[in-house]
Amino acid sequence: MVQVREATAEDTDALTAMVAAAFSSEAGWGYMLGPGNVDAMRAFARALLIPKIRRRTAWVTDDCLALAMWELRSTDLSVDEDHESLWAECRTEIGEEAWRRIANYDAAVNAAAPARPYWYLEVLATHPDVQGRGRATALLHPGFEVADANCWDSWLETSVPRNKAYYEARGFTESREFDVPGGPTTWWMCRPSGP
Repeated sequence: MVQVREATAEDTDALTAMVAAAFSSEAGWGYMLGPGNVDAMRAFARALLIPKIRRRTAWVTDDCLALAMWELRSTDLSVDEDHESLWAECRTEIGEEAWRRIANYDAAVNAAAPARPYWYLEVLATHPDVQGRGRATALLHPGFEVADANCWDSWLETSVPRNKAYYEARGFTESREFDVPGGPTTWWMCRPSGP
């Protein structure tokens, strides 16, 4: 049985390493950070993860081999100073070329994004050694519970064609395709809020 709990600050190093391993060959992260660039992927994952831990919107399996990071994308676009400093550290670590590719990817994603507000599954990652054993599916449930309790549609984007069938089977039935200039074809996918 998969045990799920909220991620904590003590999990940060293990989780960023796991995300880098899980996404080392993922098209979107490869485009932004360089295929297999584990150090850059760890830095990027850290900047994404720490605010979710603080907001209590990251869930992890007890063994830290799978992680789901969620975020409410509302009409309030403000970013707190702590988050800005995390991104400044990330930019220094990954370099300006990768930073430009992240900006390019984000611009394409945001241009195709659904109307706010929505509940955003920013990262769902499982270590390659344990994929296919139900960890990711178990991690979706806490996020779905939050979405359904608030009547929020859940959205994600993926640049991995085979992931579409996985997400469709878990309720993400709407799909919108878009291209990242110079990067991968990507899909926004929606799971409508439950009753």
